Amino acid sequence: MRARGCLIAVAVALALVGAVAAVFGPGALRRARSMYAPISRMKDEQREFEAWARERDGRAGAAAPLGAERLDAFLELRKELRLLDDKSEGMRARTPRQRVRIGDMPAIMEGVGSLVTERFQAFRRRDMTPAEYDAIERLVYGRWLPALSAGGDDPAARERAAHEIEEAAQGERVGPVRERLRAVAASVRARAPSPPEGISPETHQLLLSRSAQIEAQPTGRVPARVPRGRPAPASPTSSPP
Repeated sequence: MRARGCLIAVAVALALVGAVAAVFGPGALRRARSMYAPISRMKDEQREFEAWARERDGRAGAAAPLGAERLDAFLELRKELRLLDDKSEGMRARTPRQRVRIGDMPAIMEGVGSLVTERFQAFRRRDMTPAEYDAIERLVYGRWLPALSAGGDDPAARERAAHEIEEAAQGERVGPVRERLRAVAASVRARAPSPPEGISPETHQLLLSRSAQIEAQPTGRVPARVPRGRPAPASPTSSPP
């Protein structure tokens, strides 16, 4: 995860703080100062996280084959990042559609700072850097799963088909027919697709063993970085004294 986007945003915010204080006087200056603390904290946390990620990636060296522990950590992390993205969207949805007031900005910055902190902590709890996360996501959701789906070998679809056959078997009164349907369901479930091109049989088998967890999550991109919103422009004239 690169610091440039976050630090540019921090620099812009600090410039705005100074401009607001110069134009609108002591009241605005007090509110500007209350915005500085979360901005400064985000900047420090970003730098610390970047240093940790560089050190961690440097120790990792050449990419090792994906193992069960790292895959499970990735899936847990991706799920948490998705929840944090939803939380961020909820915060934006609660913001009034009219222009945000200067007086609202301290609370908004505290909320944004809290989300940034939670995101960094989520990576550190799994000892996983954004670079490792992105590499695994490209493998799982960018190559492996799309290749199986394109070939009609989607694991979840196969499981659903087997389940429907089993349900039909349960409703069948004729014993031989019921057993035959159960055998068909078992064969559908047992049939393993071939590894997609460029993916080792060992990695393919590992991903198949986690196919239910993989397909339980959204297949679209869940970025490592903090998603950027479009906050409404602040309106100093409508801020409270």
